[in-house]
Amino acid sequence: MLVLIIRCFRGLYMGFNLCGDVIYVLDAAALFASYQLMLPHNSKAVTTKEVVEEVRDLDSRASLELSLSAGKLVIVDVPDKFLVEAVRVAGDLGEFSKLSKADISLTALMIMLVRVCGGVDVFVVTDDYSLQNIANYLGLRVLGVKRRTIDKVVKYVSVCRLCGYVDNTGLGVVCPVCGGFMSRRPSTVKSFGKCC
Repeated sequence: MLVLIIRCFRGLYMGFNLCGDVIYVLDAAALFASYQLMLPHNSKAVTTKEVVEEVRDLDSRASLELSLSAGKLVIVDVPDKFLVEAVRVAGDLGEFSKLSKADISLTALMIMLVRVCGGVDVFVVTDDYSLQNIANYLGLRVLGVKRRTIDKVVKYVSVCRLCGYVDNTGLGVVCPVCGGFMSRRPSTVKSFGKCC
């Protein structure tokens, strides 16, 4: 498989300028739907290698190969500092427990685009509500592939089903007070805006 991995340096990626055009950040659902092949010419589709690794079926793989060779999709190698920030943002929203490694890498890519390009004209294409929640929190626009999108930011907490203990990080699975199972609950809902 032909893979183009580009390293970040102030919005310029080995001669490939990400900033200034409409950017579509694609998750696996978008790649399965070949979303990158349907984008207008003045746009760029980007994703991460962790997301590409989730694409395994032959049809989607062929579409992925075609879009990579045609330059319709760029795989971005996100610097570690943005991965660290992605974990922090996911934890702040109580979303960390719901995210895969690929989701964390995509979150880091979103944060990088906010920091490097100002988040202008960046669309996140996903059906994953946790990624949509994070994108809204970052002030990015969200497009669904097959499902409706959310338009609010929700912060989650973990609540013990037995004693009612509340863990504000949303990371708790077992209650530290009584050992009971903790479930995730929304604690605050607000209109989205830029966090960064």
